[in-house]
Amino acid sequence: MKRIVLFSLGVLLLLPGLDAFPQMAGYYPKGGPDLDADSVSLIQLIANPKAYDNKRVRVIGYLHLEFEGNAMYLHHEDFDYGLTKNAIWINVPEDMTNEQIKIVNDQYVICTARFRSGRQGHMGMNSGEFFDVTRLETWPHRSRPDSGKPAQPSAR
Repeated sequence: MKRIVLFSLGVLLLLPGLDAFPQMAGYYPKGGPDLDADSVSLIQLIANPKAYDNKRVRVIGYLHLEFEGNAMYLHHEDFDYGLTKNAIWINVPEDMTNEQIKIVNDQYVICTARFRSGRQGHMGMNSGEFFDVTRLETWPHRSRPDSGKPAQPSAR
């Protein structure tokens, strides 16, 4: 009886926190943990590309997909201002549906892929290339503690 009460209490304590990790959407056909990838930042890839050449990496960045312009940027402002060297070209998986593309396009995403330092995308405009993409999902906004709404960028 004591175990049942303790278990029930534990479940009740965990339930309110479940919405703290919203469901991510996009492309992740295999699911589960992608433990075979190194978690790195785009800054690390851009600053030291040879160290990650042909390695499987997991990164978070702003994704923009368009004809001859598929890239993951450090920030959405880098895309807005055309700072293409602050981006890595991305080869979209062939089995990714149009609906999945719409979900992740112009969003911050988490991506697991293999990185290639010797390729820079269309006309050499980017700072490397992602290929063999196995995960491309939206990254959730962080809520402000006072309102529950996503934090907005400060005005300049």
